[in-house]
Amino acid sequence: MDSPDCSRYRVMSLMPAEPARITPIQPVNPVQPPPQPPSESQNNNTSDNSPITDRDYLDRVVGQNTRKYTMAKAEFSVPCMPSMLNEALRLLQEYCQLLGKPGTPEEQEKLRAFLSQKLQEGFNASPHSRLVLMCVPAKPQIGLLGGVSIQTKVVSESLSDKYTTWPKTRPDPLFGSEPDVKVMNVAASLGEPSQIRVLDVGAGPGRNSLPLARRGHPVHALELTPVFAEKLVQAAKPENLPVEVAVGNVLDPLVRMRPYYYQYVISTEVISHFRNTQELRLFFGKMCDALVTGGKLLVSLFLTEGGYQPTDLVRELGEVSFSSIFTPGELRQSIEGLPLNMVSVEATLEYEKQHHQGESWPPTPWYEGWCSGRNVFPIQKKPPMQLYWVLMERS
Repeated sequence: MDSPDCSRYRVMSLMPAEPARITPIQPVNPVQPPPQPPSESQNNNTSDNSPITDRDYLDRVVGQNTRKYTMAKAEFSVPCMPSMLNEALRLLQEYCQLLGKPGTPEEQEKLRAFLSQKLQEGFNASPHSRLVLMCVPAKPQIGLLGGVSIQTKVVSESLSDKYTTWPKTRPDPLFGSEPDVKVMNVAASLGEPSQIRVLDVGAGPGRNSLPLARRGHPVHALELTPVFAEKLVQAAKPENLPVEVAVGNVLDPLVRMRPYYYQYVISTEVISHFRNTQELRLFFGKMCDALVTGGKLLVSLFLTEGGYQPTDLVRELGEVSFSSIFTPGELRQSIEGLPLNMVSVEATLEYEKQHHQGESWPPTPWYEGWCSGRNVFPIQKKPPMQLYWVLMERS
């Protein structure tokens, strides 16, 4: 990142938003035949031209005919997680069953394949995509007798798009009013601030960048979301702080950091958005390029504990809930062969709570639950994952 200009940004989206699409499929069940008439022996009149007067039978016919004048609609919205296929299918099946339109086995199998495709498409576009399922009458002119038509709409939202809405829906400070204690403690151990150049990857509104700059560190901040980058610029201007800001996605091949330049690189609450170990490896490779020999890299990321191996369902929900999960083995593999040595691995929540000296704890209402892995596992007992500080040194 070559000395980014505070007033000029390159806007890059983490994942392109896919346009909404509505796809109808065949009715879950066709028009049902009316109840069979009673046998001639059950009818008072034997002539074919005589009217049927059996009141029970006629009530059944008219009762079914009222469904022609009955309309029903429903809408479900589920996260585009491939592992949620059975849950999405169950919602639709129970609704159609409620209407008396369960569908044939062939229709159910077709619906399963269709939903599987849509969930995978949405998840590939963004972990924040949603599959909207709309159940409407297949033939409105005959109401429920016409069966049920299922329409779908995949609504994709990039990480940048999602964060852009936060200032409109959440009170400030969005990520807390004080810097991470670990970030500041490591900075204090590195020597004269003016000689320690800092790169803050995923700087947000500047919770760490601004205090580091106030210590005297020259800070380069890279932020994905333009609205956060602008907040950081506006906060730094009145104090004339040594902060330069650029907008971009650290994983974008076109976003390059200044090589062999920084003594200290921090990236907090960023890896929790990564989608796989390939992205983790790419990130560490780019950080190696940016750091000088002996430079420190401090990151936070969720690691499993107790040998737990997360299933696809758990990993997918981790991505959806800003809590992407990696195993210790995956972390080691991601830096294998790179000039990075692990210095320390410490539980983030425990460290921050123990060393916190400010007035506001927790930093945000969601912080403790998120750090402890309860966004994924909402249980009282200790979840098999939590957020860790991982400090590395470039060799």
